[in-house]
Amino acid sequence: MVERSDGHGWAVPGGYVEPGEDPAHAAVRELEEETGLTLGGVSWRVLPARYVPDPRASDEAWMVTVPSTVHLDPLPHGGLPAVAGADDAKRAAWVRADTYTDLAAHLAAVYRGRVFAAHRAVLTELLG
Repeated sequence: MVERSDGHGWAVPGGYVEPGEDPAHAAVRELEEETGLTLGGVSWRVLPARYVPDPRASDEAWMVTVPSTVHLDPLPHGGLPAVAGADDAKRAAWVRADTYTDLAAHLAAVYRGRVFAAHRAVLTELLG
């Protein structure tokens, strides 16, 4: 997860899909830009696009997200790759997310943070 630098809370790394860009490619690019994490040789699963209630939306423009997931095999030493906030992310961190409740509780307890409002419904749906 990344803590947004605009004060809207913690979010899944992401951003705008450039004209002509494949959503899966955009997910990989945004992940690297916001966390420094480069994942080579993995298969991304791109889920159906869905509307999100983003505070930047207006009557003329609205936000749609295309969730993308990847399965990471455990590293030999059992840890996760290092991440650091970059670009428009204030900071980045691995966050426990067995369920949405676990995710929100972890952010509140460890970072005194909250989930970005536009991502709450999609994370609740994806995490159960």
